[in-house]
Amino acid sequence: MLIEWNKNINLTAINDPEEILLKHFLDSISVHIAEPIIDDETFKIIDIGSGAGFPGLVIKIVFPKSKVTLLEATNKKVNFLRFVKKELGLMDLNIIESRAEIAAHNSLFRENFDLVVSRGVAKLPTLSELTLPFCKINGVCVLHKGPNADTEVLDSLTAIKQMGGNKTELFPISQELDMPENKTVFVKITKSRKTPGNFPRADGKPKKRPLKNV
Repeated sequence: MLIEWNKNINLTAINDPEEILLKHFLDSISVHIAEPIIDDETFKIIDIGSGAGFPGLVIKIVFPKSKVTLLEATNKKVNFLRFVKKELGLMDLNIIESRAEIAAHNSLFRENFDLVVSRGVAKLPTLSELTLPFCKINGVCVLHKGPNADTEVLDSLTAIKQMGGNKTELFPISQELDMPENKTVFVKITKSRKTPGNFPRADGKPKKRPLKNV
């Protein structure tokens, strides 16, 4: 389905089936290494900026009992996600067309998820502001980053703290046939405090003016 849709709309730059399996599907399900996913209807997951469904849609397919929300702002990608949901008959899969800056201030989503995931959306200072507001206290964010994840974490200390994050851990994922520069490192952030009500900031400010260390 992904390859066929990708011929008409730009869902992913990767077209080779083997590369899609390695760099999208296996990479997505590797979230389970950083944070064991509970295959239960009480376990709620949200994928911020889901795109073509990585990692959230893959997680839902592998762990079908979990309650997954896919948040995506681009209409053509939302249409693809809804098509896949219908074709596969996926239950407890909520697809929301919205920006994170808006949805995070909705009481249906704010601080309502056990696990928040995101892949390839933004640098970590911005991503912390866009993801942690969705996370329950004592829940976790698991964010896909690259080989410079440790540097991004150091640049994000203020943002993580302001959003209520506490403990931060790195989980490098080794992938056969993958190039070192494409190595995935998961950044796992545990949330210990409520996010202040004025975050995330609106109108693209988290990306335009990311919170800086003081």
